[in-house]
Amino acid sequence: MKAPTPALPRSVFFRTGEGPGVGAKRHTQTMPGLIALIGGYEFRANCREMDRALLARVGTSARVLVAPTAAAFESPRQAANNGVQHLKRLGARPEALNVLNHSDADSDNYAAMVDKAQGVYFTGGDPVHLLETLRGSKVWSAVVSLCERGGLIAGSSAGAMAFGGKMWVPGEGWRDGLGLVPRVAVVPHHATVSHRWDAPQMAATLPPNVTLLGVDEATALLLPDHLVLGEGEVTVYTPEPMAYAPGSIVSQKLD
Repeated sequence: MKAPTPALPRSVFFRTGEGPGVGAKRHTQTMPGLIALIGGYEFRANCREMDRALLARVGTSARVLVAPTAAAFESPRQAANNGVQHLKRLGARPEALNVLNHSDADSDNYAAMVDKAQGVYFTGGDPVHLLETLRGSKVWSAVVSLCERGGLIAGSSAGAMAFGGKMWVPGEGWRDGLGLVPRVAVVPHHATVSHRWDAPQMAATLPPNVTLLGVDEATALLLPDHLVLGEGEVTVYTPEPMAYAPGSIVSQKLD
């Protein structure tokens, strides 16, 4: 089912609202930061307008860290460099945050980098590695603190998955996520994997207080505004799937 596309109030693009978050321990109080759940294929040409809109919320020349943690077993340096070059072209002041293992995630130096940033962008890759690396770490605590200060926390594919209250592991099932958005579980690359993963059945096995969210590639759901950005759709399973086009406001309360 397609949701209608409402006219967007000017305030959607300029206000900073309240959002959810967690520290080292799970909690559900709101915070003034911005959380972008991105469906994958980050830092490509068709992501420019989406990422430009995200940067506009924290200042186009903001210092943004690119964390290739989920790509640790692939090409993490290349993943970080792709992000740095992409964001630099958009006017940001990006820098790689090369947190690749739990030792890195407990580094005071890396946590201090987060403390000085206006945003952190987690790339795609292995969501289980990302989850296990960040959980309970100093870097993750610094990320949550940044969100509490009004910063931008973006996660693409594996990053978006790990941010949820629940995270799907193919062949295993649901795990507890990092809980940055505790009432959400994310299916990235939704148009590609939703049938293979059987998204309706996934939704049916979630706790009643957690909503399954499908996000297409080169597409983001920006919280707390519930605004769809990019070139694909965001699908909310409540329990029937409702698809929202770019520029739409998701009507279901997800934070």
